[in-house]
Amino acid sequence: MPRLPDLLTTANLCCGVGSILLASQGQLTLACWLVFAGAAFDVLDGLAARALGGGSELGKQLDSLADMVTFGVAPAFIVWMFASSPIGILGTAILSRFIEPAPGEQQYLVGLAAMALCIASCWRLARFNVDTRQTGGFLGLPTPANGLFWVSLILGVSGVAVVEGPGHAGIMQVLDDLLANPAALFALAIAMAVLMLSSLPLASLKFMHYSWRGNEVIYLLLGIGAMLVVLYGMLAVPPILLLYLLSPLWGKLFSKTL
Repeated sequence: MPRLPDLLTTANLCCGVGSILLASQGQLTLACWLVFAGAAFDVLDGLAARALGGGSELGKQLDSLADMVTFGVAPAFIVWMFASSPIGILGTAILSRFIEPAPGEQQYLVGLAAMALCIASCWRLARFNVDTRQTGGFLGLPTPANGLFWVSLILGVSGVAVVEGPGHAGIMQVLDDLLANPAALFALAIAMAVLMLSSLPLASLKFMHYSWRGNEVIYLLLGIGAMLVVLYGMLAVPPILLLYLLSPLWGKLFSKTL
């Protein structure tokens, strides 16, 4: 009989498959939200595994396979539909600004960006399964973080769950320009792929205990992230990711002041 963590992992997989199916029909907003739902199940299956005394080898493999679909293939397909396909643009009826799909001669850049994200996600997940150095933290950007970054960009430029905080108009313009420029989108995808495959040491964001010492990075990310969400809503996800990527630097500086 499947264990509870395995069932939650399967729910994560279902969210990923549903996201791809909806994106293929131009329902990009719902497709993006399903990726966030998959992330919630991904967190819950880890909590359930620890509560039951640890995960199994089967659960470990299931988790990686589900993450590949939900945070690797689904976000890449959503980006492809949004940036290069007319059905993607027309299917997102609540766009704050109309973005023309990429011209035919530039669609290959969007396709290469989607492919790079899938390849990097697959290699990242496979390496994580065999890398014994990543038991207490991550080496490289986790695949779920990359997937959430891309769907948050799509939702943000669509005006979904966006709060008009300071500099809101400028941020929206930057996102519009980024997603409307296939070359810039391709460059960003390559940068994210490199981060996933890098050996950048990052906190796992899992509480082993709840005291302040030893969890400073997690508490600071949660506090600053909460303030950014209040100010900007969905637009807060990219700067939160940037703070996370820079945590090896400011985390060490903060530790030296203790």
